[in-house]
Amino acid sequence: MTSGRFQLPTFPLVLAGALALSASACHGGSSQGCLQCAPMEGRYSLELDPGTNPPACGDIPVTLPEGPLEVSRQDSDISAELDGLTLRGTLYQTNDFSLVGSSLGQDTDGGTPGLDSASLSGRYVPGVGDGGVPKLLGDWQGNFSSTSASGTKRCSVTRSFTATRQ
Repeated sequence: MTSGRFQLPTFPLVLAGALALSASACHGGSSQGCLQCAPMEGRYSLELDPGTNPPACGDIPVTLPEGPLEVSRQDSDISAELDGLTLRGTLYQTNDFSLVGSSLGQDTDGGTPGLDSASLSGRYVPGVGDGGVPKLLGDWQGNFSSTSASGTKRCSVTRSFTATRQ
């Protein structure tokens, strides 16, 4: 007689299958990088959409990046430099990309407040026609912190961006 509950060996298999299916749904059905990659590498001017910082950032120094964004690519592996921060990630067959970087561990003065990590996720849009200029469209997210005697305060800022190849 069954109680209607999953049996112990069945539930982990169902959970593992569901997680595998949800992971493969990212980036056009594949979590692998591109095989025939778009020429995303280059120097881009960066423009963040205007916005206000969340209230949690009130006492934390928030400096938004100004660019330029320098992108290099080796097959599907991409890296970028943005205002002194190195970001690394993947370019996918769909021209979607994701980059992440951290300044944690680079602090030599014992607690400089500011940017801890950042990410860029979006899509490479090739230039169209003669003279068309490639662009990157997506979201930038920065995670900031400030440490004081009363503890560490953290906040996250997200902005949409457009980056145009120079």
